[in-house]
Amino acid sequence: MISYKQILADLSSIAYHHEQINSFGFGDIEQCTNDIITKQEPKYTRMYVVPKEVVFNQNEIHYNFAIIVMDKVEEDLSNLTDVMSDTIEIAKDVWTVFWQSYTQQYGNFSNYIVGEWNPDLIPFTEKFETILAGHTMNISLSAPFDYTECGLPIEFGFGFPVDETFESYRVVIEDFKKFAFLHEQINSFGFGDITQITNDVITKQEPKYIRMYIVPDTTQLAENHMHIGFKVIFCDKVEEDQSNQQDVLNDTLEVAKDFFSLLYLSEYEADWNPQLEPFLERFETILGGWTMSFNIIQKFDFNRCVLPITPFNYPWEVIAQMWQDIATDWNEF
Repeated sequence: MISYKQILADLSSIAYHHEQINSFGFGDIEQCTNDIITKQEPKYTRMYVVPKEVVFNQNEIHYNFAIIVMDKVEEDLSNLTDVMSDTIEIAKDVWTVFWQSYTQQYGNFSNYIVGEWNPDLIPFTEKFETILAGHTMNISLSAPFDYTECGLPIEFGFGFPVDETFESYRVVIEDFKKFAFLHEQINSFGFGDITQITNDVITKQEPKYIRMYIVPDTTQLAENHMHIGFKVIFCDKVEEDQSNQQDVLNDTLEVAKDFFSLLYLSEYEADWNPQLEPFLERFETILGGWTMSFNIIQKFDFNRCVLPITPFNYPWEVIAQMWQDIATDWNEF
């Protein structure tokens, strides 16, 4: 099974073995002109990979990246045409390697990952602190994935409920919390507003990482169903020099795979194609990880007979007086 870190290693290897590429980087777009190893401005032509969303489909995972190929532009812009021409040729080379890597000598990527056709190459000129120009290639790579509970780093025998007619929202959160508690790599769990992610509401201290954090999202009342939305964040601490950001994104994505694998194998009815958005360097503590957005579908027949509402049919004046009586009772307390 392919890992996120292996894909990054493949991209780095392509850059290393290309005769015209002189440096490689990975991370947030703001770090593009800063080499995290040397702490200096890198040599150009440079290939820089920015993580984008990951999508869990049935039996495969789609990994998306923005691959930036850039070079330095002279102040008088005299070499702009050459830069734009050279960078688009290099982007073509990178794509060709992924698409035509059928042998071990040329990477053998086709054995475990496939590039999807029609990647966009978006030009840019005069960006960043140094005057740079080039092309950003947005690519999507798909790899097979078997949603199985075999080998998951979680206590044997745990699984989400087998009945989608669960009792309440509370039950779902408690099940998520139990998953986090039993997973070997998750060290804390939280639920609430995004601003509280680095603050444990019980201990009043910064939590331990890897952290699983649930943010409630929009719920939709559909015919005979409720679509309950969640954003589930898997995050870990990034070192100040960003030296471990590849490991952080790789490890938290693996935990997200474990989580969705168990959802897939249960009778919780979760919407397919959940998107996982990567992030780096957010919050008070420098964190990296993934935010997974998805819905859980609960059967609900909207039966009035079970509502905590007594029968009523009163005119406005009567209802207004009834509320007035309630307000009077408030004042007595």
